[in-house]
Amino acid sequence: MTNTTNIQYLSMLERFTLFSDFFMHAVFSRNRKAVQLLARIVTGKKDLIVVEWGLEVKKGFPFFRNDRYDLFIIDQYGNVYNIEIENTLQSIGKRAFHNLSVLVAQGLKSGQKHKKLQEIFLTRKDFLKQNEPFYNYQWREDRSRQKLKTGGHIRIVNGQYQGKDALGKLMHDFHCTNPDDMFYDELREAVSYFKKEPEGVNTMCEIMREFERKSENKGRAEERKKAKKRTEAIMRNLREEGMSYERIARITNQSLSKVKLFFKTQQTA
Repeated sequence: MTNTTNIQYLSMLERFTLFSDFFMHAVFSRNRKAVQLLARIVTGKKDLIVVEWGLEVKKGFPFFRNDRYDLFIIDQYGNVYNIEIENTLQSIGKRAFHNLSVLVAQGLKSGQKHKKLQEIFLTRKDFLKQNEPFYNYQWREDRSRQKLKTGGHIRIVNGQYQGKDALGKLMHDFHCTNPDDMFYDELREAVSYFKKEPEGVNTMCEIMREFERKSENKGRAEERKKAKKRTEAIMRNLREEGMSYERIARITNQSLSKVKLFFKTQQTA
């Protein structure tokens, strides 16, 4: 790896937040305390204990589409939660309903009672632009507004919420590029490992190096498709962190015209 490449990786790493896709995956993949803190705050369950969790958990059925879930959690009572960290508000309602439906269908074995399932979307921007900490969705009868007890619950958490409560502090930490500015020790420790500790920094550089190797594999169409999606995700993250088109082009090794065209397409989509 050249010194120039190393500087590019470190520059990207400095700007990553917990809204940055594969940085978030790295942070939560190995830190139960951080996962449990996140789960307790976004669900409002202070006594929730994370028994099992996984990143990019694959769910689906034979002959049908398989989906990957960002952060899949099972608590001490067997309740299931899926937390999606989102930088876009596109089709969130349909995706949340789809995700919840798959979890319901796959969550039961013969003879088991129905479990409580919660689909949570933590969005960088305010979904309804009402400055509320979160928005809850359940099934109700249209006229009487009586709730249908399905055991399913969709919550969309406002990533722009700036209250002085636990959720407001969590959202502050999710936007931090510097772990020293974070409120929560659990997140500060987990993020510092990948941003400041040599072993963690090397791990993140290896993740980015692996991405680069895959993106350069011209012989496999599927790998090129994955590389394109990851490159686009990185470009979106860097742009949302305030980086110019010119610098995004240099870091991602794309032409300036291609970067501008990508963002122009995103605006009209």
